Amino acid sequence: MSNQLDQKSRATVGRFGLKLVISVILGSFSEVGRTVGPDGWLALSALLSAAIALFKRDRFPTRGFNYWDEALWLVAASAGLHVLLREFA
Repeated sequence: MSNQLDQKSRATVGRFGLKLVISVILGSFSEVGRTVGPDGWLALSALLSAAIALFKRDRFPTRGFNYWDEALWLVAASAGLHVLLREFA
């Protein structure tokens, strides 16, 4: 198995990282309990990625990463962040 990612997979990983950073920045501007926090922004990003995957008719699983993988990563990050925020808030 090759250690190199194809162009589409690299773009998917890059989009995931960008959405992760933007979600944390947007969530940091909210007051606790009043607006959507970083975990909510990640969940909204996951919904957007899933909608794009449906629109583009991406298949899951494939040999490389696509919008479905990105949506799953965002859901996992959102759930993990949600647990952390509930534990330490």
